[in-house]
Amino acid sequence: MPIRIKEQSPWKSQVLVIKALFKRELITRFGKYKLGAVWILLDPLLSVLFLGLILGPFLGRSAGEIPYIFFLLCGFMLLKMMTGTLNSGVKAISSNQGLLVFKKVQPIDPFIARFLFQFITTTFALLVFCLIAYWLGIVISLEHLFKAAACIILTWLIGCGLGLHLGIACQKYTELEKVIGYMQRPLLWISCVLHPLNEVPPEYIKYLLYNPLAHTIEYMRMCLFPSYVAEGVNLYYPAAWALGTLTLGLVAYRNNRHFLTQR
Repeated sequence: MPIRIKEQSPWKSQVLVIKALFKRELITRFGKYKLGAVWILLDPLLSVLFLGLILGPFLGRSAGEIPYIFFLLCGFMLLKMMTGTLNSGVKAISSNQGLLVFKKVQPIDPFIARFLFQFITTTFALLVFCLIAYWLGIVISLEHLFKAAACIILTWLIGCGLGLHLGIACQKYTELEKVIGYMQRPLLWISCVLHPLNEVPPEYIKYLLYNPLAHTIEYMRMCLFPSYVAEGVNLYYPAAWALGTLTLGLVAYRNNRHFLTQR
C-alpha cells in the first residue's frame, strides 16, 4: 500500500520547497533569454559544433564509423552532467542565501533542487540529440538502454557527491570556488571526450582509467553504438566513486548543517 503523507508533514513541506526552488532555478537560468529553455539544447550543441569543426579534421577518423560530432556530443553531455552538477552544488548556498532565513527552507533543499534541475535538463538534451541522430540514419542501439541509463545516473551521482562536499567547503573558504573552476579544465582532455580511449598510447591508458568519467563516457558510447569498442572500462569503478563521494558529501552536510544556516 502507498504511504500517505500528511498535508502539513515535513516531507510535504520539503517537496513544496524543492519544487519552488526548481521553478526559481528555471526562471533564473533561462527567463532573461528570448529563446528561453531552448538554450538547454543550443548551449551544448554550439559548443560541440565549435569543437567538432576545429578538431574533426584531426580526430574524426579515430571515432571509427561514428560521425565525430555525435561521438563528441556523447562525451560532452556526460562531462556536462558531472561538471554542471558539481558547479550547481558549489553555488547552491550562495545563490539562495536569502531564502535560508525561512524555517521551512533547509540548507539541503537548494542542493537537491539544483541537482535535479541539472539532471533533468541534461538528460532531456541528450535524449533529443539521440533522436536527431536516429532520424539522420545513424545506427543507435537500444539493446543496452539500462546500462546507458546507468552511465548517466552514475555520472550525475558523482557530480552530486562532489558538488555537495565542495559546496559546503566553499562556504568556509570562498577562494576555493575559483580553484575548482581551474581544476575542471583538464577534464575535457583526460576524460576521453575528444578522442577514444584506444587511441591513447598504451602506457598512459592506465592513468586515464583512474578517472571515473573515462569509464562512463566510453561505456556509454559502447551502449549506443554497437560497432564501438573500448577496452578496460566498466561501471563498477564509477559506482564506487558515486557511493564514496555521496557518503562524504552527506557526512560533510550533517557535520556542517548548523553552520550553513547561521551564515
